[in-house]
Amino acid sequence: MWVTSAAVYANTVAERIDSLKAELRQSPAEDEIDFRQFQLDYPEVLLLPEYLLPQTSQYPIDALQQLYRQAQICKGPWPVSPLVTQPLVYVRAVCRRTPLPVGWFARADYIHPGGGSYANRYVTLFPERRDELMKFFHISERPVASEGTLLYRLQTMPDNGMRSLIAGADFILVEGDLWVRSKDEYQIFAQTIWEPALANYDLHLTPVEEAEYCVTRSGNVCWKEERPSKLPYYLAIGLVFVNIIFFFGWGIYRWKSHRKIMAERMLVLQILTHELRTPIASLGLTVEGFRRQFDYLPEELYDEFRRLVEDSRRLKLLAEASKDYLQSTQGELKRETIPSLNEWLEFVCEPYEVNMSLPEDRAISVNVYWLATCIANLLSNGQKYGVAPLSLDADIYQGKLRIKIGDQGQLSAKDWSRIRKPFVSERGMGLGLTIVESMIKRMGGKMSLQGPPTTFVLEIPCEPNTSVS
Repeated sequence: MWVTSAAVYANTVAERIDSLKAELRQSPAEDEIDFRQFQLDYPEVLLLPEYLLPQTSQYPIDALQQLYRQAQICKGPWPVSPLVTQPLVYVRAVCRRTPLPVGWFARADYIHPGGGSYANRYVTLFPERRDELMKFFHISERPVASEGTLLYRLQTMPDNGMRSLIAGADFILVEGDLWVRSKDEYQIFAQTIWEPALANYDLHLTPVEEAEYCVTRSGNVCWKEERPSKLPYYLAIGLVFVNIIFFFGWGIYRWKSHRKIMAERMLVLQILTHELRTPIASLGLTVEGFRRQFDYLPEELYDEFRRLVEDSRRLKLLAEASKDYLQSTQGELKRETIPSLNEWLEFVCEPYEVNMSLPEDRAISVNVYWLATCIANLLSNGQKYGVAPLSLDADIYQGKLRIKIGDQGQLSAKDWSRIRKPFVSERGMGLGLTIVESMIKRMGGKMSLQGPPTTFVLEIPCEPNTSVS
């Protein structure tokens, strides 16, 4: 049962560690180890890695050199220094092939001057004695033990953990497991047990080698107080709030800037359209004057005069349509009644080679100039950049005129969001498609792309009795 209390904050770190220790003793442990038995079974020299290295600091170097030379020929004179008594006994036994009693390996302090255990060296000559001498091997010389055994834990224990265990530290952290000493016994707890308990006492532990500082240290464990500050939380909330205000203000600023720019552009367009009407009207009077004197024109100027008349008419229509567009920035564009849909479509498509499929003829109400411009733009694009033949299918359904303009290209609906962006062209189809889509929307309709084959679909309200005046 976890203990949580506000009084915990008044305790010192040492007192909270003791409380944690007491609580863990009531929790299920992975394993329990008798420390006194461990000391009997595993002397320090059979645990630490430095005892696998030559022990030259423990013996007179000249005596070792003499012993080594004589060991090669197994003859005296032998060194007389009492400090090499046990190595001398071992060398003579090896030279004479004399069995050494089991107890001798403990009395000889286990470790050979050349590093490693006497027992490990000895069984190379007497392999039949391996099992009875295995307990005198250094743990690194023994086969890897089964997982979960004490020997396996020792063989995989880091150096600082091993030294803490030898010293009998109260806490040892090994591979996520926490060793907790209680009198002469160690209990081993999994991380899933000890980690939640830390939070109850506002404690935090890390391996010593990873810690920048410690409030207190026990074994290879660095202890700290874990009193989370709310400052980072408040800073994060404040930062989010500031960002929201910033982006909201930035969005308003961009929206207002965009509206201002659009208003300025619209004003310029309105001025230009107004100013164009005067020269267009003057041009119309000039053309009318030529018309009255048509019979006096040379015959070779007839074609040029017809083109002049047609261009003058188109300029007048463009000026009127632009005036209508600029004066009605909201809602649909003004409509006009067309007595014959089929005749009008045939007239619009006359300059292009296109296969037409037309509905039963009837009168419709649309914005004549802009719809004709949209159809002509799509047919021109198809003729220039598409794959022949071009086709135009028209029908009227639920009060809407639906026109499909297609070619044999491979564009599909997934390409629409890409090619409709202004100034992003797909073989020349860029700003033109943007204009077409914009004008179709202003007429109260919608435009889409189907395919393959490439097919642009226009849907526009066309009932005469719903015209916008």
